[in-house]
Amino acid sequence: MQKDIAPTSLEPLAQLLSQVDCKGFLPELQTCLESYFAGIDLVLCRFHRLRSPEILLHNLNHQQEAKTLHPYCAGMYQLDPFYQHWLNHPTTGVFRLDDIAPSEFRRSEYFLTYYTGLGLHDELMCFFSPNTNTTLAFSFGFYQPPLHPDGRLLSEKMAYLFPLLQALLEKHHWQPAGDDGAGFEEFMDERLSEREQQVARLFLQGHSAPAIADLLCISPGTVKNHRKNIYGKLAINSQAELFQLFLRQLGVE
Repeated sequence: MQKDIAPTSLEPLAQLLSQVDCKGFLPELQTCLESYFAGIDLVLCRFHRLRSPEILLHNLNHQQEAKTLHPYCAGMYQLDPFYQHWLNHPTTGVFRLDDIAPSEFRRSEYFLTYYTGLGLHDELMCFFSPNTNTTLAFSFGFYQPPLHPDGRLLSEKMAYLFPLLQALLEKHHWQPAGDDGAGFEEFMDERLSEREQQVARLFLQGHSAPAIADLLCISPGTVKNHRKNIYGKLAINSQAELFQLFLRQLGVE
């Protein structure tokens, strides 16, 4: 284990433990993590299988909140590799973006027009106490270049602290999930068949045609035919235009 992975002091965790059943738990959680990760930007949310995420805690400024969290909760989360990973693999753990994203994610319009515009570095996600319908999801990253050049150091430090954080989060008494969140909205268009809608969503999430073929148990040629039909029915010529239709549907352009 690298020497700088272990925390220099357990005092922040001890203080967090003292607040585990108090209203000050979330602010103390933020203070604890900021003390271990200088300059960290963090968002704690509750993922749901059939509705938009709930934001429970964040330390973003107003501009970052408007640019990031509002469109994300409005529907961009549906294209988020971390959210999709939890839907398909509801387990606890620490995950780096490049370890779970589809092969074409960094070429997707979501990444090129939304994700890169955020200026986020070294993002990782922690999933705590998941079940089939909901999980606590903690996003960590930097909106400024991190002080340490090794992008894996963040995930290694977080993996070191994860068991303690998991135990503390499980002991905290969380408020029940609200019932006023927006419903889960998929990319829907009456001009497309159910299969074409499915293929369109997978392309938007950053999956390649061969990967979609594997996921849907169809041939790559069939995937290409679906894409041709999608573009024809929607009168578009590119995935960029498909993404713009998705944004208009969400009302977050």
